Amino acid sequence: MEQTQSLVLVITTVETASDAGVLSRALVGLSLAACVQIDGPITSHYRWAGEVQQSSEFRLMIKSSLSAWPELRDQIAKLHPYDEPEIIMTFIDDSSEGYRNWVIDQTT
Repeated sequence: MEQTQSLVLVITTVETASDAGVLSRALVGLSLAACVQIDGPITSHYRWAGEVQQSSEFRLMIKSSLSAWPELRDQIAKLHPYDEPEIIMTFIDDSSEGYRNWVIDQTT
């Protein structure tokens, strides 16, 4: 499969359902994401500023194309309410042809 037809899954978390909705609508509206699913609340445990923390968050699972990834990453960083947001991208190795075509169509 050529790179322009590759799909990616991007994950980030935010503090509130409202923040998740705002970010999701923006990314789909900008045609950088074909679909964003929101899970939560989830509980996150992490170290921040030298202290172990625990907080409730909402996880966004963003389906997009590899060609949209650089701008998607930049927009998440720009629009995200956290000082240092989690932005993780992983390649989708395989999908149904129809779904892949739909994601590519929505993000180009």
